Amino acid sequence: MIAFKAAVPAPAGRWDAVVVGAGVAGLAAAIHLRRGGLSVVCIEPEPFPRPRVGESLDWSSPSLLRELGLSAEALIAGRAATLKSNIKVVSTDRPPFLGEPPDWWGRRPLGFEVETLHADRVEMDRRLFLLAQELGVDFVWDRVARVVAAGAPEAAEAPEAMVTSAAAGAAKATADAIAAVETAGGRRFEASWFLDAAGRGGRLFARRFAIPKVDYGEKKVCLWIYLATPHDNPGTTFYVDSPAERYLSWIWEIPINPEVASVGCVLTAEFVKEQRRAGRSPREILRGRLALFPRFRPLLAGAAEVEVHSTAYQCHVHRSACGPNWLILGEAAALHDALTGNGVTAAFRHAREGAALVLAARSRGRLAAGQRRAYNRNLRRMGRMFNHGIERAVYDWPIRWGLGLMAAQLVYVSCAFTLNALYTKYPPRRWPGMLTFGLLLAGAWLWIEGWSLLGRIAWGVRSLGPRHKRAAAGAG
Repeated sequence: MIAFKAAVPAPAGRWDAVVVGAGVAGLAAAIHLRRGGLSVVCIEPEPFPRPRVGESLDWSSPSLLRELGLSAEALIAGRAATLKSNIKVVSTDRPPFLGEPPDWWGRRPLGFEVETLHADRVEMDRRLFLLAQELGVDFVWDRVARVVAAGAPEAAEAPEAMVTSAAAGAAKATADAIAAVETAGGRRFEASWFLDAAGRGGRLFARRFAIPKVDYGEKKVCLWIYLATPHDNPGTTFYVDSPAERYLSWIWEIPINPEVASVGCVLTAEFVKEQRRAGRSPREILRGRLALFPRFRPLLAGAAEVEVHSTAYQCHVHRSACGPNWLILGEAAALHDALTGNGVTAAFRHAREGAALVLAARSRGRLAAGQRRAYNRNLRRMGRMFNHGIERAVYDWPIRWGLGLMAAQLVYVSCAFTLNALYTKYPPRRWPGMLTFGLLLAGAWLWIEGWSLLGRIAWGVRSLGPRHKRAAAGAG
């Protein structure tokens, strides 16, 4: 068992880089920066271990894990992960169906990953922490309470109400550098570079510089438990009670190690509020959803005392995610919906790209305007593609109602998997790549919007049919 507390608490002082947050984005960024020769301190308020959602990794994750020094083979051998080769969808009103990458995607010239992982997040985070600690990253268990901008009065953080103008917020974000961060414990950390990976609840730099964000979809709640059970599918299994819901809710089953599965559901926050007002506890809400499927009934019978975890979220993408000497990473920058399976991959990708920018600009001491534009544009584009795509293709009703749940899955996965794999393997950094990728993303947007329109038409035709038949019968 790894001891997570730093053996020698890092003192306050000056560092090359301060990383706020020790989730996967913060740990990955700290590893990359330390390997680049920078002195790094990571400030985290919540000591390990802690349960995390995000156990089903998408197909771009294995290569990013290898870059960090964690191979898929080692994680599986160490019982920190299981192999994920497909996505299975089970519905109450139709036979199950499987989705998996075709074999030719793994062949030349593409060479994409065709298998990925389910991760035991506690164990995977533990290994990332150990790796960062071995490389010499210092850890401080404290909460960052204040972000001090360089050359500006040391005022309190900007309240959410100040975020009123996208243009003003983005301009301010790129004008101000950061001089230091101060913790609730009274310590001050100065550095040349600052990275905010504090997660969806932190948004430290975004609040400090009044950076606006774009929200996607409805507010949602995850409820989940861990169950001891044998696994009957080497993939992630999704359960859908009623594809006829106007806004989709769903259940997941993810085998995180050979004997344990993460099992949970995603519901709208409004539905959960209604259930809570009716007197139902989170445990009762979750058990009620799971009991709809025969698979879970015997498992629930022996799991009366299993702890129920919960988290609320709404997907978003910030309009700006970097300044002269700072960057925002992971869920603090862009929160991807859980159904995309892309949250961990995005965190690793942000960390890789952000650390590369810092290392390339360390002699200047600030990011160039072109570097900031590229990071902001790539982050916004990918965040929008995933969140807009999953909302329009799967959560919203037109494709599901008009063309079916399988069609909705194929419409989303066909473009999201391709673009994510291309972006991970060939990240656009200069203007030709940025232009090419922008055209591909525009094509993906048209692809999803076109299928959504076709779904509306199909549903309209299907809805009118019975009425026309009844009218004709009445006229006869």
